[in-house]
Amino acid sequence: MKVRIAGAGAVGAVVAAQLAGTADVGFIADDEHRKRYQNGISINGKKHLFQVFAPSDADTADLLIFAVKNMQLMEVLEEARPFVGENTVIMSLLNGIDAEREIEKVFGEDRTLYSFITDLSSTRQGDDITCFSGSGTIVFGEKDDSNTERVQRIARFFDEAGQKYLIPENIRHEKWWKFMLNTCFNTLSAILLADYAAISSNRDFIRLVRMIAREIQSVAIKEGVLLTQEDVEEMIRRVTSLTDHGKTSMLQDVLAHRETENRYFAGAISRLGKKHSVPTPYCDFIQIMLEAKRHVLSI
Repeated sequence: MKVRIAGAGAVGAVVAAQLAGTADVGFIADDEHRKRYQNGISINGKKHLFQVFAPSDADTADLLIFAVKNMQLMEVLEEARPFVGENTVIMSLLNGIDAEREIEKVFGEDRTLYSFITDLSSTRQGDDITCFSGSGTIVFGEKDDSNTERVQRIARFFDEAGQKYLIPENIRHEKWWKFMLNTCFNTLSAILLADYAAISSNRDFIRLVRMIAREIQSVAIKEGVLLTQEDVEEMIRRVTSLTDHGKTSMLQDVLAHRETENRYFAGAISRLGKKHSVPTPYCDFIQIMLEAKRHVLSI
């Protein structure tokens, strides 16, 4: 299978390394990033060399994976356009609940699977990546949860590559569950500068998580998604089981003085809360607090 990946960060590179033993794997990159990636990417001290393609060198992909940040997606969609053929399957590993809608606008629903990645703990400094877990679990499926041939084909490929995956009964529910996790844990970890070890031992942190989760549940139901209290507790169990010094992607961005996905997490809840006339004071607060934190750290 010919796999092309947009994004060689702490997610894209780890997944690429897992798939490379079974598939023809390459990254899509502009000229600046192309030069960097051609020197290889280090994962846990091991150098991995990948093919790197500019849009002008495009070949048609069987599977196209987006693994960039939300704020980079619109630009990368255009860079990836030459790699998309009639039978290309597109999968997004972006956080949040907006990526598939943007991908469908450009490439259509008939090419787009709904997906995300979980259980992946890794950090990046330059082109050096430290992965505290395996290659994560890719959760994916059709928008309507039907068991199509292409879903089965991707599942067979992941089996061959040893990539963990899950095909849920309700992909929208699972995406909102991961979105709730990101909004609660990523945002708070970035504000408090807390790695997973610090999160797992901080009861007050978890109290804040539950307060924010209640707002997300209220907004989700207006969007047609039911997030139960058991969903909240499973989210907490999942994150607090990580006791290493890995950091959420948003904390890594704050520490590196990079733009964060704040407006796609707490900001999205604030936006949808206004749309549905649902009060979201905690999400409003943490969205503003994180921007204030970033400003302080940049001085």
